Amino acid sequence: MPNLRAPRFAYISAMGRPAREIIRRRAAKLGAESYNLCHETSFKLMDDLQTDGFDAQMLRCSGLKTDAPDADARWIQLAPQSLWIHFVVRVGEDIIDMTRRQFFPYSGFPFVQSYSAFEAEWTKIIVPELRSYMAV
Repeated sequence: MPNLRAPRFAYISAMGRPAREIIRRRAAKLGAESYNLCHETSFKLMDDLQTDGFDAQMLRCSGLKTDAPDADARWIQLAPQSLWIHFVVRVGEDIIDMTRRQFFPYSGFPFVQSYSAFEAEWTKIIVPELRSYMAV
């Protein structure tokens, strides 16, 4: 069974069982690879949650402020952390990050944290215009 929060963190989510089950089902479909899959994975999770009536939104963040020396080497070679871009899903005050392991390989999976903790980790957070990511 996936761990819905990272070890060593005290955040307790108020997320109900139905939402947790949707997250677990989506997590079960993911393999061990998480590099550069955050957009696709977050979009699918958002869609799963919205289909079941949850007010979920995908967020685009950039400029990781938390030191990530164990991040996937491809990110480290690509650009400095201040230029990294990532996607997650927000449900209420919970942030669900299905691919956090690409930056923090020892984090819980899926990783759930408070919006305020998430906000402290990233320089910029926006709600992307989803149509701009989809082929017409």
